[in-house]
Amino acid sequence: MNKILTIGKTGLHSNQNKMDAIANDLANVNTTGYKKKKVSFQELLLNEIHQEDVLLSEDMNPSGINVGSTSRVSGVDFKQGSIISTSGDYQLAIEGNGFFGVRDENGDLFLTRNGNFHINEDLSITDDNGHNLEINVSVPIEEWRTGDITISRKGDIIKDIDGVATTVGRIPLYYPEVLDSLISLGEGKYVNRQGITLYNSIDQEEMFGSIVQGALESSNVDMSKVMTDMIITQKAYSMSSKAIQTTDEIMGMINGIKR
Repeated sequence: MNKILTIGKTGLHSNQNKMDAIANDLANVNTTGYKKKKVSFQELLLNEIHQEDVLLSEDMNPSGINVGSTSRVSGVDFKQGSIISTSGDYQLAIEGNGFFGVRDENGDLFLTRNGNFHINEDLSITDDNGHNLEINVSVPIEEWRTGDITISRKGDIIKDIDGVATTVGRIPLYYPEVLDSLISLGEGKYVNRQGITLYNSIDQEEMFGSIVQGALESSNVDMSKVMTDMIITQKAYSMSSKAIQTTDEIMGMINGIKR
């Protein structure tokens, strides 16, 4: 009986973890560049059932019962989201492989698919958290950050200077050697795990997708699939709860008979 209670309890915890991930996906369905979470389930320790424990048929194969299940967020689904047209010069989307690089006040590099950048009063180009967009500058920034610019699909920033279309810088894209090695920091930002090679589109252009100016990548959360997963998870949670309730009632009956 205690094993059944344990199995039911771990089932509640496992499905609650799944529901938390689903809730997070639903809350970010309209977040630019958001990538949904992947949740994996795993059996806990398997205990073999022996002849001395219960009566077993001679034809029965070796059998056992596990002591429950566990679940965890095992990774991120980096599937491409839809590209939505916008009007901002610094609103960018990536078609294919790659991440934008942004740096915080300490100079640490983060990766993101959220290309909702803007230019500030101090002429810095940042995301909504004030993290600076990584740009390889070839012309002093003060000479081109104001006025209209064009950003090519490979990231070249082109500005009309004295009537001449001039490449003033380039926005590099980044991609880790092992995609699943990225560590999520929340808010659509990731950091590359130490020891994993980080490629860039300047040195290895053929590995990367294209930058689309005046566009943003939407969340890759499929609303219909998430709602279906939520219903299934709720049903599984209810079954675990019912198993605990039924076991408790049986134990109560047994205790009553003993008295």
